[in-house]
Amino acid sequence: MQLLPYPESHHIQVKLDWLELSCLSNIYFTMRISELRNILENLDSFTSSDIGEEDAEVENEIQRLLEQYQQRKDILGDSYPFVFNEQTLCLELIEGTLEQLTVDQHIYLYCLYFSHMSASRLFSGLETPTNQQRDLLQIAATIALAGYVQGHSISFGWPRPDSSKFYDALTRAVDLIGEGRVKSIEDVNRYLQSRPHKDAGIDVIAWKDNNPRDMYPGNKIICFAQVASGNDWRSKAVKEDISVIQNHWLSQRIYRIIDAIVIPFDFESDDESIKRDHISLIAEEFGAVLHRLRLPACFKKGLELLVSNPELLIERGNEINNISQYVISTTATLQQEAA
Repeated sequence: MQLLPYPESHHIQVKLDWLELSCLSNIYFTMRISELRNILENLDSFTSSDIGEEDAEVENEIQRLLEQYQQRKDILGDSYPFVFNEQTLCLELIEGTLEQLTVDQHIYLYCLYFSHMSASRLFSGLETPTNQQRDLLQIAATIALAGYVQGHSISFGWPRPDSSKFYDALTRAVDLIGEGRVKSIEDVNRYLQSRPHKDAGIDVIAWKDNNPRDMYPGNKIICFAQVASGNDWRSKAVKEDISVIQNHWLSQRIYRIIDAIVIPFDFESDDESIKRDHISLIAEEFGAVLHRLRLPACFKKGLELLVSNPELLIERGNEINNISQYVISTTATLQQEAA
């Protein structure tokens, strides 16, 4: 797992990812801007016969990176694990060790790593991520969606912690939500019954009871989400999966379901207006989009609920430490390769 050279031909978000990973690859968790400047000055795309022009282009690139850093910091708040030290002119980890970071900050670092684990533009010598490593995103998503809806959240994606079959898991979920009714298995379309249904495209189900004493439809906020850790996430809109469940598995429909997707990636563009328009199209297709700049903060809210409201059903809270251990071990590997 070796960090590749500066990705000069990629979008500014990927370049900042590289800067963050460079910081992690250093045993002191720091990346000097002076070192970055030296790297840029030796790249063909920044080389010019006009020294003044070359210096201006290098400084402009550094400024764009710092602006992107500030955007991440502003959006993520305390969940962002890096800080730019104005005195030393270094990008630094916000704490002296990974162990001192909060779990939501570990979530950011997990997403950072996993954004570049498949068809990587920033690493060489990678092994294919295991299903167990991919499942860490589902753990994070289950807690984060509790934070997003401010309520209950269950891990529905396969393999489920209790190894239950799809029909049994759907029946349990609908009973817990308290809205809708699952058909008897004899009344479900026989062709659908014959197909393998692990999770029918649904990975996390979260809901909020606005008033537990109000049992009428339309009182709850209900969210069905897909969790996608790979680069093929654009083929995984959950809207159609929700429609199949509503139309073919339920005898009484759930009043309204919010669709959502959880991904570890940041959106990429050097033009902020194009980036905004891109995200608007993604949101139209996928519903709520919990990406790298949203997931950690939602996770933090979910974790606070898990601690402060034990009456809420929020699954997989006992597995959170696995995410931190992955971040710590992956960083150790990165540092060993950089030594």
